[in-house]
This record gives sequence, structure tokens and C-alpha cells, in this order.
Amino acid sequence: MVRIWEKNMQSKNHKDVEDQQQAILYSLDDNIKRYTEIFGDKSDFSIRYLGGDRNKIAIMYIDSLVEKETINDHVIHDLNVQFNNGTAEFDKITLSTIKMKELTKHEELIAHILLGYSLILLDGHNTAYAAETTGGERRPVTESSVETVVRGPRESFNESIMTNIGLIRRRIKTEKLQVYKKDLGHKTKTSIAVLAIDGIAKGEIVEEVISRINKIDIDGVLDSLYIEEMIEDPKHITPFPTVFNSERPDRIAAGLLEGRIAIIVDGTPGVLLVPATIGLFLTSNEDYYQRYDFASFMKLLRGMTFLLSFILPGLYVALLTYHQEMIPTPLLIAITGQREGVPFGVALEVALMEITFEILREAGLRLPKTIGAAVSIVGGLVLGQAAVEAGLVGQATVIAVSLTAICSFTTPSYNIAITARLIRFILLLLSAVLGAFGLIFGLLLVFIHLNSLRSFSIPYLTPLVPFHKEDWKDLFIRVPWRQMTQRPDEITNDNQNRMSNSSKVQHDDRRNE
Repeated sequence: MVRIWEKNMQSKNHKDVEDQQQAILYSLDDNIKRYTEIFGDKSDFSIRYLGGDRNKIAIMYIDSLVEKETINDHVIHDLNVQFNNGTAEFDKITLSTIKMKELTKHEELIAHILLGYSLILLDGHNTAYAAETTGGERRPVTESSVETVVRGPRESFNESIMTNIGLIRRRIKTEKLQVYKKDLGHKTKTSIAVLAIDGIAKGEIVEEVISRINKIDIDGVLDSLYIEEMIEDPKHITPFPTVFNSERPDRIAAGLLEGRIAIIVDGTPGVLLVPATIGLFLTSNEDYYQRYDFASFMKLLRGMTFLLSFILPGLYVALLTYHQEMIPTPLLIAITGQREGVPFGVALEVALMEITFEILREAGLRLPKTIGAAVSIVGGLVLGQAAVEAGLVGQATVIAVSLTAICSFTTPSYNIAITARLIRFILLLLSAVLGAFGLIFGLLLVFIHLNSLRSFSIPYLTPLVPFHKEDWKDLFIRVPWRQMTQRPDEITNDNQNRMSNSSKVQHDDRRNE
């Protein structure tokens, strides 16, 4: 009994010490000393004193995280007005800032000052006020340099999470749009927002997304890719992206209206969208801003070029190495004449050219924008021409590799284009060893792998496998809007109606008249 009593007393004393450490001190001097030691003398931590007595009122803030005009106009000015006459009480002060909170714990004070709040402390009080004065320089809303369109909205996300949420809310004006917020990273305290439309998105998928995010335990989150890799299905190792990424608010808003869930990370302009199927990566924003007939043609053309972007090099090697009988005789004679004197085999020749183009592409990305594109284009032309004239490669090889690169540029999503570049080398190796049989075997393996992938329990090949007839209206082609009355079946809740059938009926009646 004595040991139990001593143990209880020790735990009680330990709890009292912890409570004392977490509490805000009564003495203003002690508080100032405490937070000066925490943030250091050489940081951008600032203290402003008010009142006749130097130690009466103190305002603490981080210079780089606050808006100075807001502090001067809505904090310092209001406090001077209320305390100069000597009648105001600290417990009843009011400020004209957007948000104002009363804090009683030391940890809360640290968290708010790192979010850009200004903290107000008074000597003799163990409470503090946090006034929202968040500011600082941010990149304005500009046009996306990655996802460009000829027709459609020009806005793109920036690095501010509140701005990004506002861009989505301006497009989806409904109270059903739910926003779940959380801070991730022990050091960075990065704000994460999960957006979903209640009644359209499946509740179990929303819960799964939030559950996976809650399980993340990391020191810092600096980009949305941190979240992307940690919430993917851990059962499959795949080069194919299973989380969609976009910088365009209209693209994310369209996904939310289909029943998908958006994940916004503060500090990065890329917003994640889940669940993601392969059709989402092959769809361009402009498919819905052009007429359905032209959009359908472009979708078919884009799908064909995506296949060519990883099949063409392997097919070229297989035909020239193992299956010359499948090439027309005049074309075969022309290609064979061009290759006279070339020291390398076809497979090695194509592999070297592909690696060279990848190096040029990477160099163009890393160089400044003003010269990057010029260097990559001119470098490709000069190297290709020089290699042909030197007899190192054949002209047909340069054409095949160049056509492959052009086909990869038509892919709307950069993530899936990178995947095609990786698969291209695997199929090239199989074609060099086994010919067309190796190429077909590799394609079958890719299809089997795709069929096994899931994105938050949704099959990656939906609506191909499993088959959903209604969803084919927006897969290889795009039918007119009046016929797309249903949302995607796999990812949507019970509310699958995108528009009322009366719109289609009225159109049919006018056509019959």
C-alpha cells in the first residue's frame, strides 16, 4: 500500500511539473526570457512593447510570417486606443483582426506564433491572445506553365493552401463541399486539407484517405509527393502513378464533381486527386472545352500516341532484327542501304539514341527557361545529323526515336509520360532478345500488372476492367454533354445523376420538331 501511495504521489508530482511547464507564466519578463531563449537572439522573432510601463504589454511575432500593416492597423492601434485611457481590462480587449483566440498553454502559443499569429501578453496574467496577422509575400495566381490550354480557364494553384481552397470553392458553390484539415510534420507543421463533396464521394473512400494521412509520422512535408508516396497502396510496387496531380483548379473541381477526393498541401501548387484510374491520366483539360467531335478525335489520337511512345522502339528493333519479311521490300532495301557501314546492332543503336534523347530532355529541364528549350531542340538536331553523317546510326533509327519522343510529348500527364519512358526500355530489351514474341509478352505483363493495381480499392483499369458500359462515353471518345448524365459508377456514391434526364428529353423534342 505504501509503495502504491508513493507511486501515485510521484505520478501526481510529475503531472504537476508538466502542467507548470505547459502553462504561460504570470511574469511578463519571465515569458519574454522564455520565448527569446526558444527562438534565439539571431532569429526573426520580434517583440513590441506597449504602454507607459515598458513591461506592461508585449506583442510577439515572427517577422517573415506576418503582415506588418495588419499588426499596425488592427493590433497595435486597437490596443493603444483601449489601454491609453486606463479603463480597459485585459480579459475584455477586442481587436479588429479576422480571428482572435485566447491561449492558456505554452505549446499553443508556440504553435500559433509559427502560423503567423501575433501574441499579446500582459504582465500579471497567465493567458495570452493570438491575433491572426498571417501575411508575407506569396506568388500570385497565374497561368499554369505545365497544363496549358487553348480554350478554358487560365488560373492555376499557387503555394498558399487557403488560396487554393478558395479557387475550388469559387467553382463549386455548395455547402456539401467538406474540408478536413490536419497539420503534418513534427518540424514543418505543414497544413493538409482533404476536400470531398458530401453525398457524391463515397464515405468509405473519404475515411480511407483520412485514415492513411493520419498514419503518416514524419519530421517534415515539403511537397505533395511526400503525401502521394505514403498514401499509395503499399501492396503493389509499380511505376504507374495511382495518385493524380494537377495545378489547375478546374481539373480538380471536375474530379470532385465526379466523386473523387482532393488533397491540398500547403507550400506546393500541385493538388492530389484520388482515386485515380488510367483514363484520368490520359485526359486533357481541353477535352471538355472543345466540341465533342474534335475532342473525341484528339482523345483517340492521344491514346494511339501514348501506346506508340513505349511500343515503337521495341517494334522497330523486332522488325529489323527478326521479322524482316513483315517489312515491304522497297522499304527494307532503303533501310538496309542506309545502315551500310553502321558499326552497331539495331538494338544497341536505338538504346544509345534513346539514352541521348533522355539526357537532352533532362538538360533542357535543368537549364534556364530562356535557353533550355533551344538547347534541347538544337542539341537533338545537331547530334542526330552529326551521328548520321558520321555513320554511327541510320536515318531510319533517328526518325523512329524522334517520333517516339514526339509521341511522349502529347501525353497530358507528366507522371504517366515518365512511366512510358521506363517501360520503353524494358520492351526494347525484350524485343532485342525475343523479337515480336518478346514485345507481345512484355505488353501482356504490363496489362496483367495494370489489372492488379488499385487506387483506394478502385481498379486501375476502370471502366475497362471491370466493364462499365456507361463510363465508356468518356473513355476513348467523348459523347455530347447531354448524353453524359451519369457520374463514373465505381467512384461515386448513390447520387450518380450528373444532370436530369429532362435536359436530354427537351433536346430530343426540339430535334423532332
